[in-house]
Amino acid sequence: MPRLTRESNIVVGNKEIKIEDILKTIIYLPATQLNAFFKEINLTIPRELRMFVLREVLREKVIETRKSRLTLADELNYRLSWFTEFTETQLENLLIFFDDPKLDKMYLEEFWTDLLSYMVEKQVNPRDIKKVVDQSINHVKAVGLELPNLKTFNRDIKYLFFDSFGRIDGLPPQKFRPVLYKSSTLSEIRDLGSKYDVEVPRRLKKTELADIIIKELTDRNQYTPEEEVKIRGMSVLVMQRFAIDHDIKASTELKKEEIIEYILANANETRESYFIPASPEVYEKEVHEVEKVEATTPAKPVVVPVIEEVKEEVKEEPQAPAPEPVQEETQPEVKPEPVLTQQQPAQSVQYVSQTIDLSDLISEIRLLRQAVEQSNEIKLQSMQVQEGSEEDFTLRKRPSDAGAPLVLNSAEFYGKPKNLKDIIKTDEANEREKFIEERKVASSIGTNIEDKEADKVPGELRFFGKLFKGIGKILWKLLKILLKIALIVAIIGIIGVTLFALLTFFVNIAFLQGIEDSINSFPILGKGIIQHIHDLLTSFGLTAAA
Repeated sequence: MPRLTRESNIVVGNKEIKIEDILKTIIYLPATQLNAFFKEINLTIPRELRMFVLREVLREKVIETRKSRLTLADELNYRLSWFTEFTETQLENLLIFFDDPKLDKMYLEEFWTDLLSYMVEKQVNPRDIKKVVDQSINHVKAVGLELPNLKTFNRDIKYLFFDSFGRIDGLPPQKFRPVLYKSSTLSEIRDLGSKYDVEVPRRLKKTELADIIIKELTDRNQYTPEEEVKIRGMSVLVMQRFAIDHDIKASTELKKEEIIEYILANANETRESYFIPASPEVYEKEVHEVEKVEATTPAKPVVVPVIEEVKEEVKEEPQAPAPEPVQEETQPEVKPEPVLTQQQPAQSVQYVSQTIDLSDLISEIRLLRQAVEQSNEIKLQSMQVQEGSEEDFTLRKRPSDAGAPLVLNSAEFYGKPKNLKDIIKTDEANEREKFIEERKVASSIGTNIEDKEADKVPGELRFFGKLFKGIGKILWKLLKILLKIALIVAIIGIIGVTLFALLTFFVNIAFLQGIEDSINSFPILGKGIIQHIHDLLTSFGLTAAA
């Protein structure tokens, strides 16, 4: 079924209503009523729906932000380079980070548009749709047009959404690891864990630290049972000192990759299919490598897996042309890494393909990449024009990238990473010097042209010219001051005369009559200004005091 738009009509109760009219109230519905409604109709929503809406809404803002930081290799720019692969939590946090009321309203409108479209596709009873629309109207009447707080709103409705099998927060583990590792903070990853009811510990336990040290000694062929007894009997501080002395990377503080593994191993969404990564290199992928992870893999299934023996499957299909998404999970020669929990029994999962269309998501990613590449190309062209030398422009390109499309990624800059600061300083110094030299050529500084022209005029004339010029400036300033004073006096006079006319019209005081006659003695269009105001008030039906 095609995606509905704001101009589409849907059946609500027993009549058709345009979605745009429904959005006028339904976007203000709080999370509590939304949860209760979907629980009542027993309907859950695929997480991809909300992620698609968030990406569409945030796309222009992200492009604008990245363009403004195009030449900066800062942390925010690098994180935004992963925008197309963000998890749902990262997209939600990015919306909160921008803190733009227009974006918030646009998000709720697009979210409800797609939500109503999904409800129509799932053939939700029109009477149920009418029920939620009526609830939103009653809420607006009681509370007003007040949008929900998106930070709490998004978290409160988390149980309405579901992931495809083996995914968490909208991504498979193969993408989840590098995306979070490269573009997220420790606090954001911990918050993501709490979203899926996984409370990540702050520190490793003593036994877990000992396990890491003993495993490392075993890999070095330095393990002995006596050494293990000795290590397990140490205190935590002594154990850490032992690790440092033996050049073993072990600490009670959890590293980012350990937190990610802890979430994958304990979350309900990935616990059954969890596997230990083959090597730490899975965390070192860049965004262009992560994009290819599922390029040739069909959409993730949502059916119950079929469990077989690992060894049998490896023998039967050692070189399958189209490997299943979890094939690397069943490799028998994978070296176990130190993790916080025990590895689940190895399983072979045979999936049944499903009919989820990811074409919209793929097109969205391509559009974003094209827009960013175009903006980068325009920036490079402007740099080439300003420098006026094609040679300088070619020096800024890396030889290895010649002829290849430039991918905007703040992690990729001209030269080596260690020399970035020196390159930036050199470029800025060259541009400043060039700018100064151009200004010198265009100006008369150092040419004595002004001095030569001035020498041609007699000194007496130059003196009187400066004198008259100074007097003219003073007279002009005095004239402006007098005009301002006159304008203020005129305004005060008009207000005073108007108030006096109102007073004499409604109140009959004898001593005011003389003042009134004096003012009326200066006729305007045949009669005094006070009389004009009195006649105007009389024309409005007002009665003067006797």
